[in-house]
Amino acid sequence: MIRVLYVIHYPVFGGPHNQALRLAKPLAERGFDTVAVVPDEAGNAVERLRAGGVDVRSIRLHRLRATRDLRAHFGLAVNAPAEIARLRALIRSEGISIVQLGGLVNPHAAIAARLERVPVVWQLLDTRAPRLVAATAMAFVRTLADVVMSTGLGVAKAHPGYSAIADRVIPYFPPVDLGRFAPNPELRIAARDSWGVSSDDLVVGCVANINPQKGIVGLVRAFQLARMRIQGRKVVLVLVGAEYPQHAGYSAMVRRQIQAEGLVEAQDVIFVGGSTDVESQLAGMDVFALAAVPRSEGVTTALLEAMAAGLPSVVTDVGALREVVEHGRTGFVFQADDTIGFGLALAGLLNDPERLSSMGQAARLVAQASFGLGSCVDVHVRAYIRALATRGTTSRTSPTPTRSGRPR
Repeated sequence: MIRVLYVIHYPVFGGPHNQALRLAKPLAERGFDTVAVVPDEAGNAVERLRAGGVDVRSIRLHRLRATRDLRAHFGLAVNAPAEIARLRALIRSEGISIVQLGGLVNPHAAIAARLERVPVVWQLLDTRAPRLVAATAMAFVRTLADVVMSTGLGVAKAHPGYSAIADRVIPYFPPVDLGRFAPNPELRIAARDSWGVSSDDLVVGCVANINPQKGIVGLVRAFQLARMRIQGRKVVLVLVGAEYPQHAGYSAMVRRQIQAEGLVEAQDVIFVGGSTDVESQLAGMDVFALAAVPRSEGVTTALLEAMAAGLPSVVTDVGALREVVEHGRTGFVFQADDTIGFGLALAGLLNDPERLSSMGQAARLVAQASFGLGSCVDVHVRAYIRALATRGTTSRTSPTPTRSGRPR
């Protein structure tokens, strides 16, 4: 069994944790055992990973933060040597053969891996880092990564110095459990009952934590524009996502925008909060909407899950979302500042039941073909084998071949 140390510097459950959770079992079946590492601070990542059967190590682990408070950056720099040493010790004690990093800006694990002569698979998950920060971090990627995995090719290309790593980039999309995320009339009824929404109402939904990157304020504006163009049906915006103290100011901004648009919270706009039952929430929606701001997303897993659930989508053109949503076939893609186009597309879909249905069916077919667990596992196995070969360590392992009978 090849042991993979997946280091994620964030204590709150998100995309990389979800990836570790869903891939751990199928990767183990292919000969790769995952050990996840997360910070030992307040958050739900450790609990959710362990509940899902993932082997987790919680250690002291600082991360780069989006703040001008120099104390945070000083703490990162001062503690980095000790944290790299802890990761080196973990690599040795756990018999780690591959180190995987979930995100761009925290190079600790890559440095530890290089010092231990272990190959590095570095995952670029989004486009959030400011240009200068991204350029600095990419210097570490160029130097330390044996393989660079990217959630869509557009995410990799958005990073400074892409040409220097282009031959090492393997694009992939986050995994979706196609059995869990599928059209389900019973779940649809239950979700709408829980929201207090009738079967005749139209629901625009978004699954995203309430923070500035997700563009919820812009989504509220676009929703109201759409709502004004729909006659004879009640239209509701359902927001499924957690709210955290560090983004309390943004949460307040969202609610001010709701009031400014003449909307009523809990009646026109429903805050569901964080949910571990996302498949049920998606089942109750008619359209999935994501108005993410520039330099934010890579490919959000919730969008892929919505497509698997048979929902058309309206999204902004950030990260690699255009690689996922086929404009005019499975949904619509607009520039991040095009609130009018976004809102009109929502209205057009909601006013056209036949197109709503046909786009949802097309989205489901795309998800089945490209976003299932098997597809994601295949790409990871390919990346791991390539990383091991780059370091000349393939003789230490005997990975299970793909369904085609050969490693990929």
